[in-house]
Amino acid sequence: MRSEVVIIGGGMTGVSIAYQLAKRGITDVILLEKRYLGSGSSFRCGTGIRASFTTEEHIVLQKHSIEMWKELSEELGFFYLRGGYLWLFRKEEQVNAFREFSKIHNKYGVPTRIIYPDEIKELAPTINTEGIIAALYDPLAGKADPFGAVLSHAQACKKMGVKIYTQTEAKKIDVRNGKVIGVDTTAGYIETNKVVIAAGYGSRDIAKTAGVDLPLENVPHHALVTEKFKEVFKPLVIDWTSSAYIVQTYAGNILMGIDIEEQPNIPLTQRIDFIPTVVKVMVKLFPWLRYVNVLRYWSGYYVMSPDRHPILGPVDEVEGLYVAAGYSGHGYMMGPIVGRLIAEWIIDGKPSLPQAERLTLRRIKEGKLIYEKAVVG
Repeated sequence: MRSEVVIIGGGMTGVSIAYQLAKRGITDVILLEKRYLGSGSSFRCGTGIRASFTTEEHIVLQKHSIEMWKELSEELGFFYLRGGYLWLFRKEEQVNAFREFSKIHNKYGVPTRIIYPDEIKELAPTINTEGIIAALYDPLAGKADPFGAVLSHAQACKKMGVKIYTQTEAKKIDVRNGKVIGVDTTAGYIETNKVVIAAGYGSRDIAKTAGVDLPLENVPHHALVTEKFKEVFKPLVIDWTSSAYIVQTYAGNILMGIDIEEQPNIPLTQRIDFIPTVVKVMVKLFPWLRYVNVLRYWSGYYVMSPDRHPILGPVDEVEGLYVAAGYSGHGYMMGPIVGRLIAEWIIDGKPSLPQAERLTLRRIKEGKLIYEKAVVG
């Protein structure tokens, strides 16, 4: 078997890269997924999409990604809604910090603003604002159906000639004289000169086979979903004090999560304290939730980088090797723009957004870290 490009990982990032390559005419692409498409973090995510971060790199890339989400949802036919984000604050120092962050958002074209309880109630009518003094409202933010997004991308890729192999694991990236020459898989050997590692929590392990150390840690996070309702509220709501978030999915289910202290790189397991912890916060915010039935609870990994930004682009040490991993919980929302940028790196030799060039592995090796302060939702 031979292919011009091999992509390892079949989540939102992997299918986005394949789709953008195919649209640019590179259809001799093989995408490898060791389980089923979306089986890593993509189908376990909170569905949210935002540009209200705290660094130029995140804000600029994600603003472009938001524009692409709208275009792609119309092009491929999956659910996407700009219902906004509400960041709820209970302390003045939180309001002051996010007032400054809002100035950065506004500078790069993201129209966030500080709002107060009356307007919060207009955006989420069933919320209890007791103890909430203000919120950051991000009207550009929204949500999308991860199942529809991933699978519609995959279907479009197949129509353009991309080969997608599920239940197929990449065992080793073959490197000779500092260049990629192939990938050994459970379905046989693939000759190739270009490999993209987009394997989520498996990225560090597969990179090691090419002699590359990606400084990533897999940290478990937990979420649950309830029975369905008619539309209750449109925004994704984050209680900044507790890190708890809640969103109504396109089907009407209520999805929620909260940070619980976890050791990195441990197997995913159920936590007996998760549901009581998140419910305690959410029942105060939305008292009617105490009567709601929980349907399902799951866990997935945030693949954390040292500075909470993704590692993107070519790897200096190995010619033909590219990385798109380490999003620190924000990979799903960044999928479209990362797909475009990696395709540009492969085809044009450089990305169209200069901010992306600051996010290569080189920044970590040189100690030029860019710290993100808003890692949640």
